[in-house]
Amino acid sequence: MYSESIVSGLVAGLVVAFIVVLTRKIWDAVIVPWFEERIYKDIKIEGKWYGLYPEFNANGYRQDVVVLKRHGHTISGTMICTKGGEGAEADEGEEYNLSGSFRNMLLPLVYESSDLKKSDRGSLNMMCIYNGERFSGKICMYNTTQHSISSTSLLWFRNKEHLEETIQHLNAQEERRRQLREQREEIEKEEEEIQASDEGQVDKSESEADDS
Repeated sequence: MYSESIVSGLVAGLVVAFIVVLTRKIWDAVIVPWFEERIYKDIKIEGKWYGLYPEFNANGYRQDVVVLKRHGHTISGTMICTKGGEGAEADEGEEYNLSGSFRNMLLPLVYESSDLKKSDRGSLNMMCIYNGERFSGKICMYNTTQHSISSTSLLWFRNKEHLEETIQHLNAQEERRRQLREQREEIEKEEEEIQASDEGQVDKSESEADDS
């Protein structure tokens, strides 16, 4: 009789623990997101975005296509490298899983390769700007080639035309910097020639003075 009471107590305890755990999971997975969705007041950022790395121009600007899903403030999605940048041949077509949250115009995310055989991962900190049409921020990444941590600027555009316009602007700036470098080199070369000519003239004058 006593042993039956113990067994009944253990079973009842396990049932209660199971109910508590199940209720907590349902609460976190269903009730909380549903409530957050009902009171959500931030910009709706779900959908497709076009990523650009303005400082990543070793072989053309690296670009991504990002697809975000939102459930309340919780964000998930994918990021696929589509073009350009250092190591483009290795990264093009690579897909990464995203997870994070969006509150008060700030979007912190963690990304990792969808290929479990790869260790490529990092974090993004983005800020929504231009009335919800763009994200600007930084990405911190693990460089699998150099085995180091690095960071660079990152832009997301809701409209692909804005991405292309920005790339044209960056290319125009890069061309202008190239022209300025060439002009600077020409000026430095002319200055060296003038200096050499002046030194030659001084040496000639001194030689004539010594002869006289």
